[in-house]
Formats: sequence, C-alpha cells, structure tokens
Amino acid sequence: MPFDLWLIRSSINGTRPRGQGQGCRDPVSDILEEWVPRVYRFALRLSNDPHSAEDLTQETFLRAWRHRGHLRDERAARVWLFRITANLWRDQLRRTRSPVARAGALGNQVLAKVVDISASSPERRMAGKEELARAFEVLNALPPRQKEVLYLSACEGLGSAEIAEVLDITRKAVKANLSLARKRLRQQLPDSVPMPRTLD
Repeated sequence: MPFDLWLIRSSINGTRPRGQGQGCRDPVSDILEEWVPRVYRFALRLSNDPHSAEDLTQETFLRAWRHRGHLRDERAARVWLFRITANLWRDQLRRTRSPVARAGALGNQVLAKVVDISASSPERRMAGKEELARAFEVLNALPPRQKEVLYLSACEGLGSAEIAEVLDITRKAVKANLSLARKRLRQQLPDSVPMPRTLD
C-alpha cells in the first residue's frame, strides 16, 4: 500500500476503552489492522483515485472503530469492513454526483483474473498488452454495480451471500450482475475470458 499507515493505526488504536492503559490494546485493534491493505485496495477499485482511496480507507476504519461492538465474529471482519467501505462510497457518490467518481475502474487485479496476458515470446507479450488495453475499455464501460460484483468475486474470492451483504443487494442480484459482466467481457474479449467459477 503506497501510503503511511500511521493515520489508520491512530484511528484504530487512538481511542481506548475506559480503564485501559497505554500499554493495552483492544483485541479488535489487531483484527482491524490486519485488513487495512485489503480495504484500501477495494477503496481504490471503487474510487479509481489513490487520494480518494486513502480518505475512504481512513473513514472506514474510523467508523469501524466507533462501531467495533458490532463485530461479533472476527471471521466476519472482511465482509463487515467491505460493507462499511461500500456504504461510505455510495454516500459520497450521492453527495458529489461526480461522473469521474462513478466511473471508478477496477484495475489490473481484476483483469489479471479474467484476461490471460501471460506470454513466452515478445510478440505474444505485445499482443497481451494490446489485449489488456482493450480489456480496460470494456471493463470501464460496465455499470458500477457489475464492476463491484466482479471485483469482489474475482479478486477477493467472496461468495454470493458475502457479496450480497457487502453491497446490500440480494444473492439473485449478485449472480445476475456477475453473469452480465462476464457475458459482456466474453462478447468483447471472446479469446481472453476463461470459463468462470460458479458462485455458491
């Protein structure tokens, strides 16, 4: 992650429950801090801007710390944090109505999952770069919801129930959006997109 974690760690550790000394850490602190890089990457895919992603990550962990009592099971931390991030981003879009923000690209991580650009020869690598550029065009043309679902499935490995919880939509909507996104990619990049795994 390209930015200093000091502010995030301060957000997580700066406010201690009453009665805890400086040498004590709330157990939730370690759980939250573990997920900072993943939350930042998700924020970056939503915003397509490093500075906005930093702000979104910071706000996510501030909110997570304030509501840490809601985290009953540490195994649910990923989905819980991603949902906070997604909600904050939607709130920001509603406030700003920014076309640039709404366009947010998913970036190389998704493309690496859906486009095969591996090559052993210079000619194939060049073709792969051109293929990647075309994939960016197709991916950025997807509706925001389809891009979000595709990222959470392809990059984070979330199942349909988890994605539905993160994005506050139904499992049916998750599967429909993922199917539409993959269909578009296959139509536009017929030789690049492999057969997808089936969501649970």
